[in-house]
Amino acid sequence: MVGSQGDVPLVGRERELAVLLEAVAGAADSTPGAVLVAAEAGGGKSRLVRELLVRSTGPTPLVLRAQCVDVGDPGLPFLAMVDLVRAIEGLAAHDAELVSVLDRHPVAAGLTDPIGSGDAVDESRRLQLFDATAALLADAGRLRGPVVVVVEDLQWVDASSADFLRFLLSRMTAARLVVVATVRTDGLAARPRIRQLLGELARLPSVRRLDLEPFDEAEVAEYLTRTAGGNPAPDVAADVLRRTGGNPFYVETLAAAPSADGDREIPRALADLLVGRVDALPEQARTVVRCAAVAGHVVPDRLLRHVAGLGDAELDEALRVAVAEGVLVPDGAGYSFGHDLLREAVYGDLLPGERARLHATHAAALEADGSASAAEVAHHFTEAQDPPGLLAWSVRAADEATRLLAPAEALQHLERALAAWPKADGAASLAGSTHGQVAVRAARAARLAGLPSRATELAGRAVELCDAEGDGAGGIEARAELVRALVEDEAADRGVPAAEEAVRMAEDSEPGSAALAHAVLARVLLAERRTDEARPVAERALVEARATGASALEVEALTTAAFLDDVAGDRAAAADRLGTALRLARSAGELTAELRAHYSLASLHYYNGDVAGSLPVLRAAMARVTESGLRWSNPGIELRLLSAVALYVSGDLDGSLKATQAPESPPPDVAAARLAAVSCYAAVAGGLPDAAPRLAALRQSWDIHPQVALLAGGCESDHRAWEGDFSGAVATAERAQSHLDAVEGEGMYGGLWLSAIGLGALADAASYCRQRRDDSGTTAAVRQGDVLMERVARIIEGGHGRPGELGPEGRAWYARAVAEHGRLQGEPAVDQWQQALEAFGYGHVYEQARCRWRLADALVAAGDRDGARVHAVAAAAAAGQMQAAPLQRAVAATINRARLAGAATTADAVLTAREREVLALVAEGMTNREIGKRLFISEKTASVHLSNLMAKLNVTSRTEAVTVAHRRGLLDVL
Repeated sequence: MVGSQGDVPLVGRERELAVLLEAVAGAADSTPGAVLVAAEAGGGKSRLVRELLVRSTGPTPLVLRAQCVDVGDPGLPFLAMVDLVRAIEGLAAHDAELVSVLDRHPVAAGLTDPIGSGDAVDESRRLQLFDATAALLADAGRLRGPVVVVVEDLQWVDASSADFLRFLLSRMTAARLVVVATVRTDGLAARPRIRQLLGELARLPSVRRLDLEPFDEAEVAEYLTRTAGGNPAPDVAADVLRRTGGNPFYVETLAAAPSADGDREIPRALADLLVGRVDALPEQARTVVRCAAVAGHVVPDRLLRHVAGLGDAELDEALRVAVAEGVLVPDGAGYSFGHDLLREAVYGDLLPGERARLHATHAAALEADGSASAAEVAHHFTEAQDPPGLLAWSVRAADEATRLLAPAEALQHLERALAAWPKADGAASLAGSTHGQVAVRAARAARLAGLPSRATELAGRAVELCDAEGDGAGGIEARAELVRALVEDEAADRGVPAAEEAVRMAEDSEPGSAALAHAVLARVLLAERRTDEARPVAERALVEARATGASALEVEALTTAAFLDDVAGDRAAAADRLGTALRLARSAGELTAELRAHYSLASLHYYNGDVAGSLPVLRAAMARVTESGLRWSNPGIELRLLSAVALYVSGDLDGSLKATQAPESPPPDVAAARLAAVSCYAAVAGGLPDAAPRLAALRQSWDIHPQVALLAGGCESDHRAWEGDFSGAVATAERAQSHLDAVEGEGMYGGLWLSAIGLGALADAASYCRQRRDDSGTTAAVRQGDVLMERVARIIEGGHGRPGELGPEGRAWYARAVAEHGRLQGEPAVDQWQQALEAFGYGHVYEQARCRWRLADALVAAGDRDGARVHAVAAAAAAGQMQAAPLQRAVAATINRARLAGAATTADAVLTAREREVLALVAEGMTNREIGKRLFISEKTASVHLSNLMAKLNVTSRTEAVTVAHRRGLLDVL
């Protein structure tokens, strides 16, 4: 029989142990690092970590443990950080010097303070907590290092603690600190947030990942030999390996239960074995184990004494038996299971009524104790199916989550409270607020979590509830949340009536309600492009907000007024208002309002043609987004999207792709689709191998958001054009245009971009037809291009997009559409391409390079080879710096074909003379038989030459061969 886990021999882990020992030794020498120990449940992660702590040489490490706990969504915010600070506090009880370290970092020490009901929400505290806790660990390392931080069960880490780990591991420099985190790899498919976290951490230079492999047969045999005290019988190791898959804990379990039925299959047989170990215990020990299973990973001794229903002596004896049998192990001031699979098996074996009663007992004990987090108590009341307790503690848990800037967790708690409301007598008293007010809070949390559609639903419900309760102020607040959610969900037209109703209701209300009503009315009127109506409302909201000292409303009104200044052409006034808004938001700790002001300031730069000026604003804003935890709020999403677009436009394709990856946590579906669509800009421009799969994956997502259809459709069209599929490029651009016309109405400014891409593909098609002397094909392309130019003219005349006049970007795409139309007509269009180049001079590096390439072609056609050389060389340099592979190849083809680089690189470098002859005749439209006759070779020989040249060009069709060869300068224009 296997006793406690410390008796389990370490088998087959010497290499992994050496890596961990090396990391600890490095920390002792002020070279910090981190190791992720990954394996399936039962893979030996915790056993390996225990061996590390036993075998570490050199200075005795200061070990700090943090245990992530699965208490259901949304979890306990900052749990791992709290564990670490409590561990230091525990050590400081016997170490005066550590007390002084804690005193130097009161912000971190405050993590373990009780949360008061009147505590104010300080939205800037998150970064301070991270900085202070990291500094606390570093100071502890300097005093008692090396510090070994052990984070167990990272798969259950709460979002806030995950953000702290990112912060800590990306900033470790010379600290005497090493972080060892264990993570279960099974079940990660259902945990995308954790997969992203692991991927991000593994990319950090200071982090190494160790994947523990299952035992092989030799290791199973060694384990059995060491535990049984002799060699196992023949074929036993192979049988154990077959039944366990080499999982060390499964092997341990079978070794501890030799009488188990050998015919039973895993996992059921293993589950029976796990529960069987508990069933073999005395009754009182079984009672204690079942109570511990309900408590979670670690159950404090004092809690067990409250919930087990045993006297102290009886409980001590029951615990002694459970520990002796290796079911429970001492863990600090409490107990944990020898393996979590064992806890899960025991918990799953409880009868429904038994489970509910035990959860109720735990909830009552934690409620009386007062030291547990509200989320933990709410979890037990939820499992106990106790609506009053669930309601009261879910609202408190939402308070905690809101205080810690965790809106997604707050939303889940509030939605549970709303669901429990009808089943709880005295619900308003339990919640400390009305039904409608709780719904308003839920709507706000949904909006801050980046779920505008859900926020709209909740806000609509809040309006109904507040009106039914006769809560006028609540009704105004509910309508304000509804308007904000509708604006962020791009349904502002539905928000105007609600905002106007709020204004009418505020006529007889307090000044603060009037400021709120006017602020949201101004915002929704702006979103509806009713700028003349919005301006006086925004100014009134400003006056009212200042009179009542409502900082957040003042920032909201300032941001709206600044946008209106920009629309009116007064950019200086807009910038001045936004600067005021940012300063006010920071000083008042109004982070959501600050992020909206950041976005408006970045937009002011970007959409007025100052791309370079927008980038530092976006960098600062994204840092604030990361610090705040509001990454999926509306301004957080919009800032990330604009940042990715601005980086692409500035020529930083790699930076743009990284901005869209959002590794911190999984985004909501709409945000994920929009980010994926924006990523296609850089993927297509860079010629990435996964560009086509990205675009294909988005085809079914066009209905999610107009931006997805616009960007995915336009980028796919551009991609097809680069690949030589001109008809497909035109068709895709037209499909995207038709979709947007149906969803957004005709005349959307994005149609200028789609039309320019379509015209470019038609110009390429016409050029190909002219090479083949296909007059009908040329004529058809020109006619279709004329239709597109008519649409471009209509958009210029009366299109719609952002409020205000057409900006520099729109004017640049109009110029390119005109230039592409000229190329379509067969004209050099030198002046038009020069105008397009100048129009993109506002900062669109990629499109400037593309225009220089086209201008070089035009100058060659016009006979100005010197001028063409200047632009071609500049385009080549820009494309090379951006690593824009398709554009690089196209520019190289122009330089090659027009002999702009001096000594020309001819087709001889790629194709043989006979292959070039065959290719030229293929370009004329000849069949293999006709080519054979012209060149006095057999049809079969002509076919062989054609196959060879197609292989060299990496193409699959005759048409594609001609197109690619022409692009690469291997085929002269006929």
